[in-house]
Amino acid sequence: MTSTLTVNGAWPTEFGLRSSRIFTMDHAHRVVDGWLHVRDGRILGVTEGEPPQSVGATVFDLGDKPVLPGFVDPHVHLEMSAAALWGTVDCHTPPCGSIGELVAQLHDHRHLREQRGGWLIGQGGLFADRRFTDGRLPTRDDLDKVSTRFPIAVRFGAHVTVLNSVALDLAREHGLPTTGDAHIHTDGTGRWTGILHELYYALPIPAMTPDELRRATAATAHSQLTRHGVTTIGEITNTVQGMELLADAAGGEVPQQVRAFVWSPGTMSVRATCDRQHAGGFPRTGSFEVAGVKIFVDGGFSAAGAAVLKPYRSDPSSRGRMAYSRSELVDLVRDTDEAGLQVAAHANGERAQWELCRASVLARAGATGPRPGLRLEHGGNVLTHPETAERWAEAGAVIVPQAGFIWTMGSFLPEYLGDYAADNLFPFRSLLDQGMSVASSSDGAGSELLQFNPMFGVQCAVGRMSCTGQPVAPAEAVSVTEALAMHTRFAAEALGVADTRGSLEPGKRADLVVLERDPTQVDTGELAGLLPEQVLFAGVPSDPAGPKEPS
Repeated sequence: MTSTLTVNGAWPTEFGLRSSRIFTMDHAHRVVDGWLHVRDGRILGVTEGEPPQSVGATVFDLGDKPVLPGFVDPHVHLEMSAAALWGTVDCHTPPCGSIGELVAQLHDHRHLREQRGGWLIGQGGLFADRRFTDGRLPTRDDLDKVSTRFPIAVRFGAHVTVLNSVALDLAREHGLPTTGDAHIHTDGTGRWTGILHELYYALPIPAMTPDELRRATAATAHSQLTRHGVTTIGEITNTVQGMELLADAAGGEVPQQVRAFVWSPGTMSVRATCDRQHAGGFPRTGSFEVAGVKIFVDGGFSAAGAAVLKPYRSDPSSRGRMAYSRSELVDLVRDTDEAGLQVAAHANGERAQWELCRASVLARAGATGPRPGLRLEHGGNVLTHPETAERWAEAGAVIVPQAGFIWTMGSFLPEYLGDYAADNLFPFRSLLDQGMSVASSSDGAGSELLQFNPMFGVQCAVGRMSCTGQPVAPAEAVSVTEALAMHTRFAAEALGVADTRGSLEPGKRADLVVLERDPTQVDTGELAGLLPEQVLFAGVPSDPAGPKEPS
């Protein structure tokens, strides 16, 4: 019996793990002092006391080191993150606390434009206008201080981009769409300020080569997912090429199991996605499948684009923007149902959630047979009206909030929405008490690297602190065990894989995470620092070195 997950020779197909802290994450949240029996990548049993007679010759005694199911992230942007982190300038806060520091950072790293076809790309975080000491976003004039000879684009989160004058001229020549939630900001004279919303992927930035994208995706999967114990993901696609590369890499170079949601219209239109699904044209392997479509029903809070129930504090005439009419949503739900595809809808605002839920009910009136559950991405982040949860229930919707957003935006949402929102942010305690399944996801897109870490999400759900050090609706705190369930069992339910993942029960995949310390016995502020000592995919330890980093 050994105390570490190492063997001489080939890894065994059957083995037993001994731990006093086996977090099963089953419905009873059992923590077992006993044995986990694995054979051929599946869990045969979790038993207390002595090892079962059939456990095999290889046994590992982990002492009091906790064993958990592999984390499930039902909404992540792996390809987008890989592109965001490849040859880009780090413009997050920190290290950039002001526009002046951002300009200096871009200037010092301007050589990186050689990796992106002549464009200097910066990646910043969400709500930079609140986190910079300047209290605003940079403009074209600020970025022109870096250069007026080559194009510069700085992304803040995934929705807001700032361009310098050269990049704006190239964008004009290329043509920018003005439909949906796309928005080009102008000053009082009608001059473009350089600030764009929902338009980054319409910019004429040279694409990464297939080899660059493959290597960047594998490296990002290791550094941001495997390192944090994430073994299954719901990938929001970016490009057709990236989706096909990921289908080839899943379960290998990218060790995660992947269920993909085709972003519409960015990757392809809903109609084209449904047609390809009907024709059996999407790649499908033992580790990859296309599960549905991802649409944007509204925009983001920071751009005042989320379709909310009350007017925005900054603009009493606006309640945000809907990207679809109700009739369009009805047709969309019918089309995807016929194709057997699930709708995962970005619906930040409650008005957007109401409209989509009503459209789903209308689309499915009189329908027979099972239908994939409607997914409300960001549902449960802001909940100001009791009728909202009733609408979810009527539509049979599944909510997928983001616990990490408590830290990212918890202090800033009331500034956009009004003081009424302060006590209605991320109400996880109330939702769990109502018996709801609350699945947390990262929505990781390269803008806030902390969000990829499920234990950071656990810390946020328990501690409720924002990036400015302010408590966020502290009465809505949950226990560590409940927060772990949000990132395992509930997340697996939202992704449609709860029959094989999300808990340590017989018959399920032996995707396992071994932590150094018991998360229920550490200070809340230390939870995010509990990185896995070992991660197993289908009972096989991952390579701690990961794939070769891009160079």
